[in-house]
Amino acid sequence: MSKISARSAGTAKVRLQAIAGVLQPVSTGVAQSMVNRILDLVRTGMLRSGDRLPSERDLIEIFGISRPSLREAIRALSTLGVVETRHGGGAYVTDLEARTLLAPLDFFLSLSQSNLADVFESRRIVEIEIVRKAALNATTEDVAILNGMLVAHEKVLTDPVGFRILDARFHAQLSQIAGNSVLERIAYGLYNMGLDIRRRATEDVALIHRSLGEHTAIVRAIEAGDGPAAVHAIAFHLDHIEASTRAVMEEDVAAFSRRARAEK
Repeated sequence: MSKISARSAGTAKVRLQAIAGVLQPVSTGVAQSMVNRILDLVRTGMLRSGDRLPSERDLIEIFGISRPSLREAIRALSTLGVVETRHGGGAYVTDLEARTLLAPLDFFLSLSQSNLADVFESRRIVEIEIVRKAALNATTEDVAILNGMLVAHEKVLTDPVGFRILDARFHAQLSQIAGNSVLERIAYGLYNMGLDIRRRATEDVALIHRSLGEHTAIVRAIEAGDGPAAVHAIAFHLDHIEASTRAVMEEDVAAFSRRARAEK
């Protein structure tokens, strides 16, 4: 083996050892949960190179964790090469050279115009059942967590990155409350489809405001234990998500057509 190859192999081994150490469960599991969520958002394109994460205070509210747990998670993400803290403050997504280390840990399918309707039909089937079960199963503590997310949402109304992180956590929390691990896994995969497209839709501050109202309606129905109202609220929410996703895809098609005509 050449000196260069040996050095590369040694570097890779050190990196893998560091990653293995970082990914060991922490005592509370809270920091690890945040690490996993951020990795998911990077892997699916919801967070990209150069994105600035919300402030420490906002992240504490979004994830509902303590400051020590947050800092532990940020250190882990920094070790992974996914997040860096820059001079002057603020944590940013790096250039993602470590992206290959985030190889699919779950199924992730591409979203296209041809399967858009099928994807959202599947999301409705799954998430409607999840929300119906959540309305039946939610404890006082569950409702408190959801209400805390609504409070956090109000503070990221002009922060698309903060909203995307919180939105992913909100939908994951609904699945957790429903208490069906199979539905939770399917919902997770369906949510991840087309995140790169929906990322652009969520740059619209009006959409973030609208989502707060729709999330609030879902939480109020769950809080009241009203299954039919919860089903109506999530169906309404998914209709809007599909419409905004479709609009972005149509813009892409139109832009491609314009470029094609210009090149003729």
